[in-house]
Amino acid sequence: MSHIRCLWVCLGLIIAFLYFVRGLYPNACSKQQYVSYTRQVHKSKLVPYQEHSYWRGWQTKYRTEYFYQDEIAYRFEPKYSCCEGYEGSIYDCKPVCKNKCPTNGFCASPDQCSCKQGYGGSECQPICPLGCGKNEFCDLPSVCSCKSGYHGENCLPICPGGCGDHSFCSEPGKCECEPFYKTLGNGTDCRPVCSPECGPNSSCQEPNLCTCLEGYKDDGRGSCLPICQEACGPNSRCLKPGLCECEDGYAGDERGANCQPVCSSCPENGSCLSPSVCTCNPGYVMKDNRCEPHCEEDCSDYGHCVAPNRCECYPGHEVTKVDMKCAPMCTKGCPNGFCFSPEKCVCNFGYLMGPNNTCEPQCSLNCVHGQCTHPDTCSCDPGYRFKENSTHICEAICESGCKNGDCVAPNVCICHDGYQPNDRNPSTSVCKPQCAEGCEFGDCVAPHECHCWPDYEKINGVCKPQETTTQPTDTTSEPNTITVDLTTTTETDLTSPTEVLQVHHTNCTGGCMCWIEYDEEGTFNTAKCAKICVDPEDEPCLNLDNCHCDLPSGQLVCKEDSSEDSSSEETHYICKMQQLKKARSEAEVRAHESTKSSTKVMVILGSCAGIILGAAIAVIATKYYRRSASRRSYEADEAIYANDFE
Repeated sequence: MSHIRCLWVCLGLIIAFLYFVRGLYPNACSKQQYVSYTRQVHKSKLVPYQEHSYWRGWQTKYRTEYFYQDEIAYRFEPKYSCCEGYEGSIYDCKPVCKNKCPTNGFCASPDQCSCKQGYGGSECQPICPLGCGKNEFCDLPSVCSCKSGYHGENCLPICPGGCGDHSFCSEPGKCECEPFYKTLGNGTDCRPVCSPECGPNSSCQEPNLCTCLEGYKDDGRGSCLPICQEACGPNSRCLKPGLCECEDGYAGDERGANCQPVCSSCPENGSCLSPSVCTCNPGYVMKDNRCEPHCEEDCSDYGHCVAPNRCECYPGHEVTKVDMKCAPMCTKGCPNGFCFSPEKCVCNFGYLMGPNNTCEPQCSLNCVHGQCTHPDTCSCDPGYRFKENSTHICEAICESGCKNGDCVAPNVCICHDGYQPNDRNPSTSVCKPQCAEGCEFGDCVAPHECHCWPDYEKINGVCKPQETTTQPTDTTSEPNTITVDLTTTTETDLTSPTEVLQVHHTNCTGGCMCWIEYDEEGTFNTAKCAKICVDPEDEPCLNLDNCHCDLPSGQLVCKEDSSEDSSSEETHYICKMQQLKKARSEAEVRAHESTKSSTKVMVILGSCAGIILGAAIAVIATKYYRRSASRRSYEADEAIYANDFE
């Protein structure tokens, strides 16, 4: 019941509002208009972050972030205007009468005139309630006046020039003859009347007595005919004595001879056949009082006949070479479509009109790293090929392959953790395994796994020539166990890791394929390889044209835009592979320094120290391996998450 009461209250408020608006705007009407407006919508999204624990390493977790986003919505709004039959401002809507109201009248409502007070009738003439006498008229409301031509209290007629013999003033300015007399023309003299009346070219000399005028003769049948000395010719008659005249509908010379039919106006390409009768010239036909050219073969739908048996196309059309018929013309052509009307193309099925007024192919699936070249047909960009079992997703091509790495752009291979490129040229480089402790006199066959050459053996994790003396050796090749010989380290062992650090190039990009953002506190926990600008699909990307190399630090310094303004904000990047090598090299140098400062006592206790150090390094390697695995898992999760949000 409460809902029903609420509904009735709302209806009452709406009706009251309508009456209030009607009071403010009389004769104004409203109608609902569908308009758009912008509103903010509360939305949420999942954002990944990294959490570190000693036993589990780095883990990816997600938190919910809320934000507002503008959204276009629609609603109905009332729009006020004068009601039908009214015009003007909505504050003063006045009725409109299509037919003009008479004098002393006004438009009271749409197409409805009303008279002013004291006036009435269809023409709003003044009203005299008591009426007016003979020869009087109602001049103003309740005021009578003599009609024009009358004067005096009795409103008698006035003849200004007076009346002649046998006549009297019967109406204003009009004299009337006595019985058996009548006036001739505009004269005031009264002439005798003959009954029956005298014929043409005769006059009544006395009442009921007719005689022919001079130059005329009686034909014996009561008619007086003019006398012409010469014959008048065809279509001509004797009009008056000695003067011929063409018959009605004919015209000739000044003597009334050579009479030809006359038409008031014959259409173009026509001639006068008989009085007021036109005919068209050969090759033309009469249509709607026009002589139009006639073509024996009908012109096409987009052409018309402009001369006998000659067709011409309408403007914006041209004759086709196939069937020689008129068709719409599009000067720029209609690739992938057809010309529907002058300068207007309609696209074929599978194509839509693009921003450049050209028909562009449409693909139901988005072409990733490719272009839609035909309906539902993608073509890969240069340097890309279709992904397996896909016809719309293109993947980058690395000419040398990308084993143990990810091909992120044409000839750009990012090696997996534990591998590094063997060549600074991206198109020829191959990811080879990396042994952090070095692999002199051996081959690095897997990350942190070194196999010694023949005649060499592993002694404390280092390949050395086989000796006859008994030394503590470690013949195992497990990748997670690293042993350092603290007594046999040479000067070459110190220079080798240092050379790994010297990978800087004049533009910082010679040997690096993965740049990550860097600040004073180090690399970001969520940092990933910045994309190098190759094509529009790489956005956001790193434009190397806006970057320069900081040689002392080996960092890549980039500005947000290409302006030379020194105040522009700069972003620092560091090579991910260089950072890894540098960290490992510093560990080796520290090991070398500790080895160099060892005493002979440590040499005697080498075996025990080697076992203890091996166990410690094994623990560190295990922890490092877990951290690397966690980071690889994070990068994979981050890539999946980025693809989901894109």
